[in-house]
Amino acid sequence: MMSRDPLGAAEQAATAEEIVATLRHDLRNCFGTIRNAAYFIRRKVAREQLCRDDPRVEQFIHVIDEEVLAASALVDDVIGSRARPLRRTVSASARECVHTAAACARIAEPGVRVDVEAVDGVVELDPAELSLAVRCLVENAAESMEGGGVVALRGRVVGARYRIEVEDTGAGVPEAELEAITRPFYTTKPGHLGLGLNIAGRVARRYFGALTIEGGAPRGTRTCIELPLAVEAPGAGAAEPPP
Repeated sequence: MMSRDPLGAAEQAATAEEIVATLRHDLRNCFGTIRNAAYFIRRKVAREQLCRDDPRVEQFIHVIDEEVLAASALVDDVIGSRARPLRRTVSASARECVHTAAACARIAEPGVRVDVEAVDGVVELDPAELSLAVRCLVENAAESMEGGGVVALRGRVVGARYRIEVEDTGAGVPEAELEAITRPFYTTKPGHLGLGLNIAGRVARRYFGALTIEGGAPRGTRTCIELPLAVEAPGAGAAEPPP
């Protein structure tokens, strides 16, 4: 049993990043609504006697618009920059990341076994982030199997990409919930944040890959992370991943 979670720091950073990204998105929507409302009021009262009698009406509408723009910039510049964690992008062994994820997975369901089979492949990323992403998928799979079962964790090379598959033998995801489970904070389990799939998806996209969810109720679910294999180019550095 591990006394210290080697992915703890990566998990904290990824959780904070997801929360901030969701908060920033929602605040931008709110600011947009306020600006649209201010614009409507300005056009509505522009020809009214009230606006001609008291120039402060136009002035205060302008203040609303300017303050919303300032608040939006504050969200982007301050909140966004402070939530951006430091990353270590290296040539990493995908197989080692898969095994680290399996070893660190927190599985509370009794009778759940993780069956790991992975070939090696070199990918350019932060290995802690990929390990965390896969662990999120493994833990989600384990939680779906009340009463026990097998989580099949596979890593293989498909063309120029490395494919990681996590498949469970649980009840599957109802068709109506396949879209909902990818939303931040969506969860059916008390005490869970509902960010696992979001973290896995963000990590995959950051390193030019993708997360997919296959299958559904009444039997099993398969989640997959696909990433490009590293291309060896003498003297060339790795591409800078997007935020």
